[in-house]
Amino acid sequence: MVDGPSLTQAIQTTFVTSGTATLLATVIGVPLGAWCARHTSVGFQRLKILITALYGLPPVVVGVFVYSLFSKAGALGSLNLLFTVEAMIFAQTCLILPLVWGGSWTAFEGVGKEYSDTLRTIGIGERQRLLMEIQLARRGVYHAIVIAFGRAIAEVGAVIMVGGNIAGKTRVMTTSIVLETSKGNIEQAAVLGALLLALSLSLVGLAAVVQKRRGTRRVEVSGEDLPEPATAKAVVKRTVSVSKDGVAILDQIPIELSPGTITVVVGESGAGKTTLLRSLAGLEGEKVKCGPMECIYVQQHPVLLTASVAAEVMLPNKLFPNLPPAGKAYASLFKLDELEHRTMEELSGGERQRVVLARQLAFAPSLLLIDECTSNLGWLHVEAIEKELNRLKEGGACIVMVTHNIPQAHRIADHIMVLKEGRLLRNDDDLAKSLLRGEWFVQDSTKKA
Repeated sequence: MVDGPSLTQAIQTTFVTSGTATLLATVIGVPLGAWCARHTSVGFQRLKILITALYGLPPVVVGVFVYSLFSKAGALGSLNLLFTVEAMIFAQTCLILPLVWGGSWTAFEGVGKEYSDTLRTIGIGERQRLLMEIQLARRGVYHAIVIAFGRAIAEVGAVIMVGGNIAGKTRVMTTSIVLETSKGNIEQAAVLGALLLALSLSLVGLAAVVQKRRGTRRVEVSGEDLPEPATAKAVVKRTVSVSKDGVAILDQIPIELSPGTITVVVGESGAGKTTLLRSLAGLEGEKVKCGPMECIYVQQHPVLLTASVAAEVMLPNKLFPNLPPAGKAYASLFKLDELEHRTMEELSGGERQRVVLARQLAFAPSLLLIDECTSNLGWLHVEAIEKELNRLKEGGACIVMVTHNIPQAHRIADHIMVLKEGRLLRNDDDLAKSLLRGEWFVQDSTKKA
């Protein structure tokens, strides 16, 4: 039977070994996952396949490798680490590192696909971007770490091979269970197994509670006044062309970005409207300076970067402390006051749109690029947004807006551009005139294209 002191020692050794191995795998694997997620070459994709295959790495294989490494004839035999806790930690780290590395890689890849455009166009540096990516990927990373810890604490083969199951020194809970089972003490082994499961669940549960509380911390919303509009520095004339895989998405689209103007881009789905905005935001080809008082891009689908409404509307001030806060003002303007402390999962699609617009406008952009920002909103919210856009325009900002709402285009636009299949239509084009009148257009097949 396992006595009290022996049981205490086994529990301590278990958590020291598995906890330290998990910590080391996290410190090494998470940065590796974040770095690898930024590369899409064939070599990195092959590396990911290899890392994924190592999820099922047999513990005895790791045990043989570490044993040969630390044995007297091994490369690190002079360190005399065989049959020590340090060797067990090294073996478990090797075993679970692929789980943390691969899981983090997948989590950061998901963040890159969903959040890349937004993170690239709010003006933050590489360090801030990495910290935000870690925050956004925390759930995926957390799950990878929990899975790795679970495998480490339940591991037997490698720790027996390199630790020797020495009583009072390298014996852990799992090897104690194996020992008691081999001696026929099934009841004792069952008790040890239940205790190990309870301790493991308690630790993981505590980590889950801490992680959840950190993600839902209350943020104080401040900034009673709307920001002063930022004036665009000068008239900028650009001709935008974008090709992908040899196919022209936009073909020589001329556009003039003038201070104090609103340009509205309309056209059928697939005409190239979003690609035009992405190009103006520096996401397609030519680089553009983005951030506070510069260019800000509002995507068609709301991309939320924090856990609550309050944190979202205060994010610009958090990232750029010198930027006057405007969270309270925009929350009031867009009727978000009662939603301030709600989590993002509790919001409807229209509420998410208003939250993202409030966050982006708090950057006080001089060039504002908006893609379908009012498509899911009621008329009261649309009216408030249009009034704010006109206020920014009167203050000297340049606004380019994509919409399918033709009456809205006529209400707020100084200039309307009609796109079709990546081309800018002339004002006297039949399709352009029909579209701007809100009429159905039937092309005469007898006319030449």
